Amino acid sequence: MPDIVVRRHGDRWAVCEADAASATQEYETREAAESAARGLAAGGSVDVRDEDTSGLGEGTSGEVGADEAGGPRNVSARERARSPQSGL
Repeated sequence: MPDIVVRRHGDRWAVCEADAASATQEYETREAAESAARGLAAGGSVDVRDEDTSGLGEGTSGEVGADEAGGPRNVSARERARSPQSGL
């Protein structure tokens, strides 16, 4: 009987085993995640956690677009293109 954890994962809900590093399933609603978790638990415990530890909601604005210099927002310098590639 595995113990199952339901937790926030950005704007979705993740279902995973208590000792697992990553989620086994994701759902749009908390209710759907809890229902799936009860089925996976097979008599084990289901722990629901409201805090989001994924870091998916972090960032300055969370919006896609360009910053003042014309580069993409919320993207580190290492992830940006090194030079413009015209013709692609």
